[in-house]
Amino acid sequence: MHKGPVLVVGGGPAGASAAAAIAEAGLPVMLVEQRDQLGGAIHRQPAAGENHVWRPARHRRNWTELTARLRGSAERIEVRTQTVFLGVDGEGRFLFDDRRAGHVFAHRPRGAIIAVGAVETICPFPGWELPGVMTAGGAQVLLKETGRPPEGPILVAGSGPLLPALAAQLAKAGNPPVAVLERGRPWRAARALARLAASWAPMAEAAAYAATLAISRVPYRCGAVVTRAEPDGPGLKVGIRVGETQDTLRVRHLLIHDGIAPNRTGIPLPAPDAAVPVLLAGDGREALGADAALLDGRRAAMQMLARLGLAGTDASQVQRGLQRARGFQAALGQALHSEPVVPAPETVICRCEGRSCADLAALADDASPREIRLMGRFGLGACQGRFCGPMIAALRDRPLPAATPPRWPLRPVSVAALARLTDDETE
Repeated sequence: MHKGPVLVVGGGPAGASAAAAIAEAGLPVMLVEQRDQLGGAIHRQPAAGENHVWRPARHRRNWTELTARLRGSAERIEVRTQTVFLGVDGEGRFLFDDRRAGHVFAHRPRGAIIAVGAVETICPFPGWELPGVMTAGGAQVLLKETGRPPEGPILVAGSGPLLPALAAQLAKAGNPPVAVLERGRPWRAARALARLAASWAPMAEAAAYAATLAISRVPYRCGAVVTRAEPDGPGLKVGIRVGETQDTLRVRHLLIHDGIAPNRTGIPLPAPDAAVPVLLAGDGREALGADAALLDGRRAAMQMLARLGLAGTDASQVQRGLQRARGFQAALGQALHSEPVVPAPETVICRCEGRSCADLAALADDASPREIRLMGRFGLGACQGRFCGPMIAALRDRPLPAATPPRWPLRPVSVAALARLTDDETE
């Protein structure tokens, strides 16, 4: 068995929590993060010289406690920032692009915990691909890094708890959105709302968001659907539907979000007989929220220690916490449930190849997933179906096949960096 450090990929709450727990157990850890600072999306740190964006006290406290644990075990944790995970090669080596040093290195760890977070999902509509439209998560990351909101009128739309959170942060930063449009109708799910009310910490956070929006006079409209976006000078003309009522808003930015899904593209999945044990953690395993990501990082660390033959600790408290988070997310999903919106024929589905719903409908009803890919040219662009694949699966009730088995590099890497590849493995 390799005696080098345990590898943790991803410096967000789950990865940092896993690294701290393993180091506290006495093992060396290599913690790899693609950004120049730890934090991930939820705890994204501002760029040098920029102001911090307002965050709930609970999140600030969680990150302060976690970074203190990392500092307390600093002699056993090697942190490599600006280092991008490229994949696993044919020899089972984990490959990374060290962008600070300008070279690729290979590492064969004692074990690996992959905590690379989630990806956003959206429900497409005509115009979602236009300039001025971006995901709410992407906008939130930019806000946290720069400390400055986008200029001009902003509309936040879609579904999920990220919408009021981002809207409140925009308001605190000085540019409250013109409205928040939630597609779901939570008042129709009284039982789910009652279960949510029992979770005091996230509901207190939601109340703080609601108070901020009320003070800033930001309308929060439920049952509202964006039907299209069109260019309107330097901004956008956004069509919305609330019940049977049609309306139009003119804004500079449209921020959309319809939930998250685990980031699994090219990620080595756990296998019980693997020479190097691999575990997933955080939203990359199961999207359960920020607090649960901390717990799940600890769970992964406990399981890794057990896989390596070290004495484990009682994980029952962690499992109970994760089960409560699952219950909360299930109730939240029921409260915000809405009927699927069928995209208009002109809606772009595959942005890489410019393929629309009409192009998908033109294929034979019995077209196989492979025929949809090769004959319809869906999922053949730069993202290789990573973004459009779920949309097509929802419309056709069949998933697109992967282009190839996962291979490296997962991310662009320079030839010069590849030419300087070094072997960093330790036996």
